Amino acid sequence: MKEAGDWRAIAREEMRFFGDVSAAISHEINNRIAVISEKAGLLEDLATMLAQGKTVDPDRLGEQSRKIVEQVRLARHIVRNFNRFAHSVDDEQATVEVAELLEFVVELYARKAAMANATLSVSKSSQAVTITASPFVLETVVGRGLDIALASIGDGGRLTIAAESADGAVRVSYSGLDGVTEPIEVSAGAQGLPALLEWLGAHFSSEADGTTLVLEIPDRECRQQGRTG
Repeated sequence: MKEAGDWRAIAREEMRFFGDVSAAISHEINNRIAVISEKAGLLEDLATMLAQGKTVDPDRLGEQSRKIVEQVRLARHIVRNFNRFAHSVDDEQATVEVAELLEFVVELYARKAAMANATLSVSKSSQAVTITASPFVLETVVGRGLDIALASIGDGGRLTIAAESADGAVRVSYSGLDGVTEPIEVSAGAQGLPALLEWLGAHFSSEADGTTLVLEIPDRECRQQGRTG
């Protein structure tokens, strides 16, 4: 049985992860608002020019309006992701399609990837891998794997994430760390990560050449099947 201190460490880690992602999302929303504010200000200037009888190119009005609409679309997408992320804590156990979860976490990490000047992508195989677990806990450990990988990738690197089932477990690989000249520090990350991994029975490892980080999560109900779409 885990000690109370271990559970506190796990809870702190989960809260820290939730805070990290929430802060990144709020930055993205603020960026969209800033652009909308800038374009709205320009439209106001153009409207003032028209009121003063000055000639204004109609195409400029249309262009700025379209840019505002696009920023609103992006903001709504970010908010939808935030809402999905917030509700991922609702289910203690759910059947999760791992590749879809990876794609979602990659979207949540868009800002962190941009700050690291890295490109993230998900490689989906023809075999759909599912696991029964807490969606939020999975997002947390997958996200912390991204933190470790982003800290180990070279400037301008391309990181590819993939999932497969192997011996009753899900194996998530973070490949593309060919800019690394030293062994990957798999213990890097937030303080509560070791306790969380121990609770899941999961662990990080790195391939001998240092190009791939691997997260392995055991699951009795882990299964792999052909995709239908």
